Amino acid sequence: MKNLKLLLFNLILLLSFSCSVTHYQKKGTVQPESFDSETEFTTVKTVMIIPSKINGVSKNFYFDTGAQYSIIQRDSIIGSSMTLDGASNRTVETGSEVVKSFKIGNVEFVGTVASNTDMVGLKEQIPNFGGIIGTPIINKANWLIDYPNKKLRISSKNLVDETFKTIEIKRKGGSPYTFITINGTEYKVVIDFGSSSEFSLPKESELAKQLIQQYVFEDNERERYSIGGLQTIKEKVGIVPLVKLGDLEFKNVSTKIGVQSQPRIGISFFKDYIIYIDNLENSYKIKK
Repeated sequence: MKNLKLLLFNLILLLSFSCSVTHYQKKGTVQPESFDSETEFTTVKTVMIIPSKINGVSKNFYFDTGAQYSIIQRDSIIGSSMTLDGASNRTVETGSEVVKSFKIGNVEFVGTVASNTDMVGLKEQIPNFGGIIGTPIINKANWLIDYPNKKLRISSKNLVDETFKTIEIKRKGGSPYTFITINGTEYKVVIDFGSSSEFSLPKESELAKQLIQQYVFEDNERERYSIGGLQTIKEKVGIVPLVKLGDLEFKNVSTKIGVQSQPRIGISFFKDYIIYIDNLENSYKIKK
């Protein structure tokens, strides 16, 4: 009977992963139903590291709005297999599981589905590393991120007022997208808080080619973690004088052009702002 239950559990997971990504991301609940909790976070290369408890065990988790799935650090994978795509166009086979309990402060996310793998190259950089907080958890609460002061508030309530500027977003596969304007032309970008870069884009894109012609870019080589492990990448780095996000102006934006799947603005783009992820109104809001 135990083996039969395990077989049925894996079959249910396999069927769940065969459904749409957004269907998978909606699984799970939050306890209590009405909640409001504050905590502090640290950073590694500007990316947020949030102290959490997974099934009662304290771990540090990497916060990633660009991750369609939460990922649990495991030395060997468990559960049904699935394929994840990374920002650098690489894929990796992972396991899958239902996380019974995931707590940040006094907010508990119950029964969310996650993938799991051994994140060699990332786990060495983050003490007591537990994994990545992705969309299945992020989309179940409102997140007020005071990035300059490294404070986080998670709530079921509205936490902001009219002093915040609204960034309209679209979602594809659960990931948040918005539009920026450079030299009068609008471009679609993913909002990826798992990226430490301000602004980055694929080298083969038309925008990348235009920027290289217009501004000074230099060759650079560095190590980067993405799905599939640590890799050494070659890229071009430069400064774009002005990037507009709605009616907000971001000046002297550090820009990286290299191998990746799509244009993205990372957490460093908002380093001077208080950020609000509003899952009641499906928008992002910011203010200085």
